[in-house]
Amino acid sequence: MFIIKIRGKNIIDNFVFISKVQHIDNKDEIKKSIFCSLDWMKDKGKIDLLSSSKVLIKPNICYMKGYETGTTVDPFIVKCIVDWLLENYDLESILIGEADATELDIDIAFKILGWEKTFKGYSRVHLLNLSKDDLVDIEYTDYAFKKLQVSKKYINCDFLISVGKLKTHTKTGLTCILKNQFGAITIKKKAQYHKFLDEAILEANRIRYPDLCIVDGIIGMEGDGPISGIPKPLGIIVFGNDAVATDYICAKIMGLKADRISHLKLCRLKGLGNLECDTYGENIGNIKNNFKNGEPLWKKIIVSIYENKIISRIPIWPKFE
Repeated sequence: MFIIKIRGKNIIDNFVFISKVQHIDNKDEIKKSIFCSLDWMKDKGKIDLLSSSKVLIKPNICYMKGYETGTTVDPFIVKCIVDWLLENYDLESILIGEADATELDIDIAFKILGWEKTFKGYSRVHLLNLSKDDLVDIEYTDYAFKKLQVSKKYINCDFLISVGKLKTHTKTGLTCILKNQFGAITIKKKAQYHKFLDEAILEANRIRYPDLCIVDGIIGMEGDGPISGIPKPLGIIVFGNDAVATDYICAKIMGLKADRISHLKLCRLKGLGNLECDTYGENIGNIKNNFKNGEPLWKKIIVSIYENKIISRIPIWPKFE
């Protein structure tokens, strides 16, 4: 059994920095915003990164849809992060890693969605299919799932940057950083974990908690996220050093009640992070933009009944995959 070192933060100096651009199609403005935000964090000593560190960036690429739909992270956002890292640290290499998903082959997505083109010519940057890396088994005895598998390079990296997307999710309420870490689980058919999704998200973050959180809200998504919602241009990028605090602030920006985000509540109760944080940059009140919810409550209740472990054994109740 692999022993996990939980890297959750229980510190009181959590911070979230909110940056905003006026023109979402202005690449120079977006790059300047990212560089200025990261410069501020470095100057304030809020980025604990050594030049010899092995850095891995985990973007949200959950489906074969471009960033303009609000579904996936814009590769240009990650390019700006990479450029800043290479300018400020003498890093040997940077890995950009994502795993296969139920309806996604990440190797194909890297090609189709522009990731290979974006990082062509970067000798120190490598794209990594987490599902094809050497895998580490994490065994459990107290959950319905008995084992989770993660990439060895992912779990052993010195500095993990999680780049999520500011969007709603029909099952979890929102998907920003904590849910993005669930995507690092290397098994392809992740839908099998949906019956205990909160616990799976918790364990995915316990396995490897991000060191730096960045949420792409240049074009977010509302409605039936994470893949079938409506694009929502906001022009914001959220930075933080704690996943729980970052998701909490994202929920406030989206007009969602954090105490109703069950996986966020569970992660906080289990000590992975906390909601207390100092906020910098844009004032939340000035950028708050209520996101439309996805599925109506009645539908969620019916699906929950269908997925109930006892009721689902009754022949008249079809099972949802």
